[in-house]
Formats: sequence, C-alpha cells, structure tokens
Amino acid sequence: MRIVHTSDWHAGRIWRSVNRLEELGLVLENLGDFLEKERIDMLLLSGDIFDNGAPVAEAERLVFRFLRRVGEAGTSTVAIAGNHDNPRRLEAWGTLAELVSVHAIPRPVPADRGGIIDLQTRSGERALIAAVPFASSAMLVSALQLAQDESQARQRYAESLKNIFQHLAGHFQRDAVNLMLAHTHLEGAVFSGSERRVHLGEEWAATPQAFPANAHYIALGHIHKPQKVDASPSPAFYAGSALQLDFGEIGEEKSFVLVDARAGQPAHVERVPYVGGLSLNDASGTLEELERKADRLKEMGWLRVTVKLAGPDSDVAGKVRRLLPNAVTIEAELLRSPEEIEVSRPPKGASAKDLYIAYFRQKHGLKPEKALLEAFEELRESNEED
Repeated sequence: MRIVHTSDWHAGRIWRSVNRLEELGLVLENLGDFLEKERIDMLLLSGDIFDNGAPVAEAERLVFRFLRRVGEAGTSTVAIAGNHDNPRRLEAWGTLAELVSVHAIPRPVPADRGGIIDLQTRSGERALIAAVPFASSAMLVSALQLAQDESQARQRYAESLKNIFQHLAGHFQRDAVNLMLAHTHLEGAVFSGSERRVHLGEEWAATPQAFPANAHYIALGHIHKPQKVDASPSPAFYAGSALQLDFGEIGEEKSFVLVDARAGQPAHVERVPYVGGLSLNDASGTLEELERKADRLKEMGWLRVTVKLAGPDSDVAGKVRRLLPNAVTIEAELLRSPEEIEVSRPPKGASAKDLYIAYFRQKHGLKPEKALLEAFEELRESNEED
C-alpha cells in the first residue's frame, strides 16, 4: 500500500499582505501529479487544511478541485480538522466529499462513531485509520478542573489524549495496515516559528509515549517544521507545512512523506520535497548594493530586506519596494548610532503621534509605515480609555 502524508496547507492564508494561494495551487498541482504518477493508494491530510474557520471561496475551490482530482484518479483521502479548521464546515462538505473517496473527520469520536476508518484500497489491501482531529483544552478539561489546579489540568489533558489514542488503536488488526492520523502538539516537538502560540503552549501537549506501539505509521499535523518523533513507539512524523509560512522557516525544506506499508511488515518511510512554493530569504545592503543585485534578488522568492543607511530616509521602504517587488519586510540599519543622527525635535505640545515618529526616526533612521502608526494610535486610544 502506497501512502502520502501531507499537512498544514493553510489555504487562504494572507501573510504580511501577501496572498499565498497561487503558490499553494502550484504545490497541489505538482502533488497531484506525483499521486497519479506513483499510483498512490491513500492520502493522509492531518489538519489545518485552511488558514481559518471561514475560508474565502477561492481557497475552498482550490482544495475541492484537488481532492476531486485525486479521488477520480483512484486515491482515497482521509482528512481531519486542525485547530485552524471549522469542524462544522468540514463535516458539511465531507458528506459530499465522500463521493470522490474523501473521508473527513471533524472532531474526536469513538471508534464505532467514525473514529476508525476502514478502507480497502484499489490494490485490494485493507487499512484501518485511527483519526484524532484537534482537541482543544476546553474540550478535554473542564473549567472547574482548570480553576482548581492548572498543573493537574494539563496532566488531565495529556491523559485524555492518551486514552483516545489507546481506545482507537485497540481496534487495529494484524491483517491490516494500521495507521493513526492526529493533529496535536507533542512534548519535545521543534517549532518553526510560524505556528500560532496560543495553541502551542508546551503545557497543553500529548506525550509521544502515549502513541500505540502497533501502528505502521502515525501521521501528525500542527507543527510546521518537518520532523520525526523519535520518542514514539511507532514511526511518527510531522509532515510540516506545505509552504514556508514565515521568516523563521528560512532554509527549511518543505516536504511530504511517502510511506510504503504492508500488513505484518514494518513500513518504509521517506520524504519527498514539495515543488511550486516560493522560498523565503534574507537580503541586506545599502540601496546602491541592493540595486546592483536587484536582478538576482528578484528571483529569490519572498524577501526580508535590511537596508543599511547613512542617515534617516523617510522613503526608504518605497525605494526598496520599487526596486524589489518581492520585498515583504523592510528594516533599516543605521550605519551611525542614533546619537550621531540629528533629528529635529517636535515642537512643544506636539501630539503623541508626532513624538513617536520622531523617536522612530532617531531609532531606525526612517519614518514608520502607515500600518505601524495605525497600530500605535489604536494602542494609545485603548490606553486612554483604560
């Protein structure tokens, strides 16, 4: 049985005002080519299919077209909800998705209510998939328990996940390929930096040792850095995100996992790089240096640019963006210390906004961008109201 594990597409993501949907479309197109060429029997999609619970129509269209394509090609898909997905929405479209061999599991449920998917692939082999969608702390730990003892509440959360894993794995059979599909944070997992920390506190985590020892493969989602979970008693892997999602992932090769499994035998696991996504990179230099390297820099994907300035330049961001349309973040580095730079002081009685602009110019050598000024004003107004 040939299986591909993919995860964390975050379809519809708007990142620093950049729409990544076109990139994801190229990635999925190439992934579809791979599934067809290699005659993959099953696709495991371990959550965070969309970037939020109400994705734009274009994102849904892209995902549904891909799932229909692979289903018509003979590949069965098992998809679970991640913390970014809306379980109700997944449940709704999942009823139609079954027509193209897509099995969508929106929330953790017992084995007899859909927690175990029993599939027979086109090759005639049988697979049992234990599905564990994202379970929030609110789902597994009561408010009373949390109020009484937070450390015990965290332990209760980990124990609850362990019980779910064991319950589902209790239905594995020797004559089948036994798989587990989970969207969760594990103790010891290495972050990429683009995950939303509100969901990733080390305290709300399962332990790798809680996984069953009789699974051929455990497909994990939630952490964006591709990695193997060494402490798991069965082969367990985070597929990672399909795209580099933020600058903390510079240099990180994104890949999906190819699994060859047969009942009664250990699985063979290897990684295959995604094709189609733009890389994230750093660039630095004076404006003159950046101009000389512009042709090469334009071909380097999305850029975080550090401009070295001899003195304040209120239009440095505009100059860089006109030179490098792929510059996403622009920072200034003063070649002289702030103390050496003369910045005209605002007149007496100047507004808080003008004072902040003067401070920012002395600190960074350029005028703050509009979005930053708006954020400053919102914070100031909120503070005055408080």
